[in-house]
Amino acid sequence: MEQELDLYAIWQVIEKRLKIIILIPLIAGLVSFLYSSFMITPLYSSSAKLMVTRTTDAREIFWQDIQASRQLVGTYREIALSRRVMTLAVEMGELPYSAAELRAKIDVEGVRDTELINLTATDPDPELARDIANVVAAAFMEEVIEIMNVENVSVVDDAIPPGGPVSPRVSMNVAVAFAVGLMGALGLVFLLEYLDRTIKEPQEVQKRFDLPVIGVVPLVEGDKLFALSEPRSPPAEAFRSLRTNIQYSSVDNPIKSILITGANPYCGKSTISSNLGVTLAQSGARVLLVDADLRRPMLHKMFTINSEPGLSSLIFKEELDLNDVVQKSIHENLMVIPSGPIPPYPAEMLASQRMKMLADQFADRFDYVIYDSPPIIAVTDAAVLAGYVNGTIFVMDYGRVKWEEAANALEQLKKVNANVIGAVINSVPRSEAYYNGYQYYYGSDSPGVSRKLKRKSKKLLKKGLSG
Repeated sequence: MEQELDLYAIWQVIEKRLKIIILIPLIAGLVSFLYSSFMITPLYSSSAKLMVTRTTDAREIFWQDIQASRQLVGTYREIALSRRVMTLAVEMGELPYSAAELRAKIDVEGVRDTELINLTATDPDPELARDIANVVAAAFMEEVIEIMNVENVSVVDDAIPPGGPVSPRVSMNVAVAFAVGLMGALGLVFLLEYLDRTIKEPQEVQKRFDLPVIGVVPLVEGDKLFALSEPRSPPAEAFRSLRTNIQYSSVDNPIKSILITGANPYCGKSTISSNLGVTLAQSGARVLLVDADLRRPMLHKMFTINSEPGLSSLIFKEELDLNDVVQKSIHENLMVIPSGPIPPYPAEMLASQRMKMLADQFADRFDYVIYDSPPIIAVTDAAVLAGYVNGTIFVMDYGRVKWEEAANALEQLKKVNANVIGAVINSVPRSEAYYNGYQYYYGSDSPGVSRKLKRKSKKLLKKGLSG
């Protein structure tokens, strides 16, 4: 079982970065093809085949004569590659190379278990490669007679013009480059995965923090208030699942006031707050959305309403009534309290008795109260607000929140005894096939969420029937 999980984890890494794994080998293969085809000068090889025999007075060739000839092949190879033979070949063939340059173009090999020698010349000019092989062979035979005082080398096959280049081997180079690129891409992918300390896997969130993931929201381009503008879209459906999970998260003590916070300023908490408010309002509940981020308020922009008067006005001016600051949204069941003027000491205002009294007043007049608060790590505002609500939802932006940041933020919430009912992973890329898989896992058969919700829904149903 453990091995299956490991293989599945490996496959998930590969699937997640499949574009890199495909792109790098293709680029490597293309570069190799272009380089081999247009940058490397083609080389041609032509070979002359020679035979070494032992001269005897007898008419018959004996086995020992053949063995002696084979032993001479090694000696003759060194003679063929000698400076003496190269110098003579340059003179005989009037070749455009020096003896040393010619030596670099010649290869001499004995054919295994035979008396044959292959003398190969390689040159960018196929005709010149043939001529070099034949001239060197002729010079070699002359020098053998001079050095060995015996005429026992004969030509079996003269060199002929080659049919095609021996280098570069374009197809082989491309194949090797593709294979190396693939191995490099796989290494890079797993290195990136190892170095990536950001949160992406819902399973890991539950495993590390013992915190259920009650919502997985896909990445959305354009209108951020999609629960209202596109109610049938997958993102809107994700919020309906989140609404259900919140409703069933505590049957005995229903969650009516909710704090939305995160670890850093870019987790998308305002988007979650707004769309959750709309989704709860669509169910017929009376919902109040409070912009408690008195440092970087966003809700007035999302709902296109005035930012003043707002929450800070209500806290500071006791003569103001709730009706003076509550503003209607584009949904009849959803009311919004904007932030109001940004105060110099937001944390102190939120920690005041006036704010606590207002929180109780909000809860009495509405079915649900949602507070959009600052990130927990940056300031203490969210920790203060956690004491006024039934439940806290911790938002983690896909790939932008590090494990250490999340652990630090959750530890701060734990210190103030916040009731963290679950986490929401925001901006999950649908193109990476994560969103659909997560929705299936966490929306259908999640051991950490769904089984609990099913049990609680049954209890709720029984309670309703008995009542």
